[in-house]
Amino acid sequence: MQIESRVMDLLISRLCHDLISPAGAIVNGIELVEEFGGEDMAGNDMTGDDMTGEAMALVGRSARQLSAKLSLFRVAFGSSGERDNFPAEECRRLLDAYLQEGKVRPDWALDRLPAGPGAARLVLLLAIIATESLPRGGVLRLDGGDGSAVLQIRAAGADARLEGGTEAALLAGMTGAAVPEDLDPRAAPAYLAGLIAARRGEQIRIAKENGAIILTV
Repeated sequence: MQIESRVMDLLISRLCHDLISPAGAIVNGIELVEEFGGEDMAGNDMTGDDMTGEAMALVGRSARQLSAKLSLFRVAFGSSGERDNFPAEECRRLLDAYLQEGKVRPDWALDRLPAGPGAARLVLLLAIIATESLPRGGVLRLDGGDGSAVLQIRAAGADARLEGGTEAALLAGMTGAAVPEDLDPRAAPAYLAGLIAARRGEQIRIAKENGAIILTV
């Protein structure tokens, strides 16, 4: 599977964008402790548990977010997700941790991943895309689909919608068309998902219902 250097640049930009926020929050929490020492920002004396309760809670929460994102990205964007026998339960754990601090609630009803190499990558990439279609939060359900489908992801919530360029990026990846000129870091994972689906001999179908986006493989 060949990926153009421009797409790689966009994917790297996307990863850096997603990781810088929790990393920056960790730094801010540490700086808060260093700057104010035994006082909070209002000048009140803080010692022991009081200090750790404000600054270290920020550090801990942000560290968990950073770890969750790195762990999921390692599988979704890397070769570790190519394993033919990647456990469905591990995919579920990665997604649960990734969504833990956000407004989207996972509803995992997938007993096993689709067969073949790259299934874990495809599942997690589509989960990322579906999550981003819920700007105000909602429920992300993953199951085996109906009939000939091997995977269905349903993102249900207020104002559910795919970001501009995502649908075109998926189609371009699946059909081997030229990389869209307006492809941006946010839509780059969709292009990668399309490439992986095409390599696996699969198609990703997009449906839009009342308050829901449905991705079916």
